Amino acid sequence: MWDRPRLRFLIVAYGFSWVFWFGAWIAAVATGTGDLLFNEALVFDVLFDGEPSATLVSLSLLSLLGVYGPMIAGLLASRSDPTIPPGDLRERLLRVGVGGHVYGVVALILLLVTVPTLVVTAVIADPAADAPGVGTLLLFLLVFFVVQMVTSGTEEVGWRGYLTHTLLPGRGYWDTGWAVGPVWAVWHYPVVIQIFLAQGMQPAAIVGSLAGFSIGIVAMAILQGWFYERTRSVFLAMVIHAAFNTVPLTIVLLFEGSPAAVLANLLLWAVVIVLKSRTDREARAADTSATA
Repeated sequence: MWDRPRLRFLIVAYGFSWVFWFGAWIAAVATGTGDLLFNEALVFDVLFDGEPSATLVSLSLLSLLGVYGPMIAGLLASRSDPTIPPGDLRERLLRVGVGGHVYGVVALILLLVTVPTLVVTAVIADPAADAPGVGTLLLFLLVFFVVQMVTSGTEEVGWRGYLTHTLLPGRGYWDTGWAVGPVWAVWHYPVVIQIFLAQGMQPAAIVGSLAGFSIGIVAMAILQGWFYERTRSVFLAMVIHAAFNTVPLTIVLLFEGSPAAVLANLLLWAVVIVLKSRTDREARAADTSATA
């Protein structure tokens, strides 16, 4: 992780993103703008039922630019890394045709994480007072998915297209996920801390929530590594990222005060552990066949 090419990647990814995030945050505090994140609440407000101030939109867009740090770092690192042939990253970014069954597995895992969380939340949480109708909800999810593909999804050019790609050989998806996950999680911290502060969390609660968030990101890094090891498709990684950022918003929009994040992280870890058990069994079976 800490050799010179990867260290340069991390410096660019963190430096570019954090400059925009902290800059927008400072500007928001100075102008009393409030929540500046380009998040689902602002997107819903812009699309359907609000008139956010020009300052809020401008600072949100400024903050949004920070999400492109990993993509820029991945492009620069891939160009300068002699182990990556010219055009190789572009080919992996455009690798759309990985097989319908692969997209089906992605959809199945997404449902396994989201549906039980939705059911439990429906039982223990109160419905949102301003919950959108079915048509509005579906339209929002579609638009938000597209937004995610061209914003947060572009992180995958760096996290999977470069960092995971260069760490996988000799390590496998499990060890690679554990290596990439923590640095991916910490990269998010300025944004995540701002969310927690906006929610009125105290320092102890913020530390605990950051730990829970980081554990969930490690699980996602392992899952992304599992798919990437099998497909070498950055495009698929972008779809997974955008889908997992979008579909669970159904719960956020329909219910208030739900434990959705905790439940979803637990279910995601259950999926990851099942995948690890399966690949370990397959590896043992292959070793047995090779020595028979």
